[in-house]
Amino acid sequence: MGSLPLAYQLAIFLLSAVVTWLAGVTLTKTTDSLDCRFKIGEALGGLIFLGIAASLPEIAICYSAAINGHIPVIIGNLIGGISIQTLVIVVLDLATKGKKPLSYLAGSMTLFFETIFAIIITALAIAGTFVPVKNTIFHINPFSIIIVIAWIVGLFLINRAHRIARFNETAEDATAGRLHDQCRVSDTNPFYKGKSSLYVILIFIFASLITLIAGFLLEETGTAIAGQLGIGSGIFAATVLAFITSLPEISTGLESIAIGDNHMAISDILGGNAFMLVIFFMADLIMQKPTLSYAGNNDRLFAVLGLGLMGVYAVSFLKKLQRRYWHMGLDSVLEIIIYAFGIVALVYFR
Repeated sequence: MGSLPLAYQLAIFLLSAVVTWLAGVTLTKTTDSLDCRFKIGEALGGLIFLGIAASLPEIAICYSAAINGHIPVIIGNLIGGISIQTLVIVVLDLATKGKKPLSYLAGSMTLFFETIFAIIITALAIAGTFVPVKNTIFHINPFSIIIVIAWIVGLFLINRAHRIARFNETAEDATAGRLHDQCRVSDTNPFYKGKSSLYVILIFIFASLITLIAGFLLEETGTAIAGQLGIGSGIFAATVLAFITSLPEISTGLESIAIGDNHMAISDILGGNAFMLVIFFMADLIMQKPTLSYAGNNDRLFAVLGLGLMGVYAVSFLKKLQRRYWHMGLDSVLEIIIYAFGIVALVYFR
């Protein structure tokens, strides 16, 4: 596919982006509907399923990159995705009506715990970038294994925290909306309401297959476009590809905000941040190489940027800042400034 003219590459890339967006939204809705019907999110195995299903666009891109040996795309898409997905909260904050910022309306100790959870997973990934290529466990980076274990343990602890009432308390005038252990948005959607569970499962399978195909095309054409434009494939993956795979989160997040499920909107983003780095284990298995060990300074910069962005929201969930500036909370304003400085630093230190 790399031999096609740039115009054709761009056309396929954009079409695949639209398909990924639509299929990703469908995946999220069907997953939430199945969660509501079968209460799968109440068990650890169900939470693992929800994490995998919500991250299928990233999985598809990384699988394609792994079988093609495009390590920079894997690292860029996963580590760069942390920053981009965290910025999605800024978009949701802008869409929030009223005088209070989104972090205040949704803020609780469970969101703080979820943010710290994602920060710890990201810190483990950074540590993994310093492991020499030769120091592996069956060709797998040791920290790829540690990340999987930490993610499963973290899910268990977060799920326990959700069941403790005092950790879910918010300010008196806040509107957190439904939590993850309650029926979610999509099961009230006319497209799923009144339909059989088999129907929803078939739609989920179809959307999964479409997502995998679109993700494969995104990775193939994205790598070719980056090469033809003289852009590093890792940088392209950390910015453009990461943004495209975040489109479903933007759509479903906006839907959650519109009906007042503010906690759910943020929690989905943080949960995705934590799971994305688990995909490094899959990449290591496919490539038989310690993917994280091939990360460079630019990748570490993106990871540290993600830590900083999530750190701002962690503090905000504790402090419960109430004022808005330019229709955003102070935390979202800081997010934009920090990300802008991060991109400038990336360009300057290349």
